[in-house]
Amino acid sequence: MKKTLLAASIAFVLMLQGNTVFAQTDDAARRVEEMRTLLAMDRVHPVDPLASGKRSDAGWTIRPITMEDLDRLSKEDPQLYPKAAMEILSRLNARARYHIAEDVKSGRPIKVPHNFNHYKEWSALPDFIMEISHIPKLVLLVKDVPFIAWYENGRRVGDSVVCIGKQHSWTRAGTYRVLNKDKDHVSRSYSNAYGEPAPMPWAMRIYGHVWIHAGDIEKGYCSHGCINLPWFPAIDLYKWADSNTTVMIVESLRGQMAGR
Repeated sequence: MKKTLLAASIAFVLMLQGNTVFAQTDDAARRVEEMRTLLAMDRVHPVDPLASGKRSDAGWTIRPITMEDLDRLSKEDPQLYPKAAMEILSRLNARARYHIAEDVKSGRPIKVPHNFNHYKEWSALPDFIMEISHIPKLVLLVKDVPFIAWYENGRRVGDSVVCIGKQHSWTRAGTYRVLNKDKDHVSRSYSNAYGEPAPMPWAMRIYGHVWIHAGDIEKGYCSHGCINLPWFPAIDLYKWADSNTTVMIVESLRGQMAGR
């Protein structure tokens, strides 16, 4: 069986780390199958209620939601106070919380969970990845979600919604490293709404002119190629990552678990 892109990328990272490439060992098939099983768990992607024809607490529908709905949620479960519920909606819709607030106010249809409780600890990416358990630090970005997470010895320690390139090729899949860090970086290529060089705070360059940095998350695909995170997750990732930390960008996890 041909190695998937994800397995090949992980193998390459392990090689860079000076370890034995697991895909060349006798337990390769078992470890790849463990990876596919992990990716198949429903926390990797929310269950699409239209796919099964049944309503699921793990699924969502696209519809408007009102402040009255959010207030009612808060009364039923104090942990789901409006800000917390907005954060769940932000993560599920790959959209900054202040944009979600405008969506709620204007009655714009968005993805709304069938059961908010199911999404309290939800992430689009796996909690643990066996194949990178020997790597001290690794950042994983999955383009078709889109979502980013950072891992220590295979265990997810942080994650975030992201905005990546408007066009598919503007944020390239591949295995990279943090080349430069600059918390006060300013773009040399793009201007802001006032015609001034666009600020790119908490920035880490991974290749060419592509940086991971704090920025506006209007939707999942809204940048010139950079990887934008909301302000506080961008700070967390910047402080966590070291120079030369590995950054892996893959097209999809669904394609990997299907063996394509």
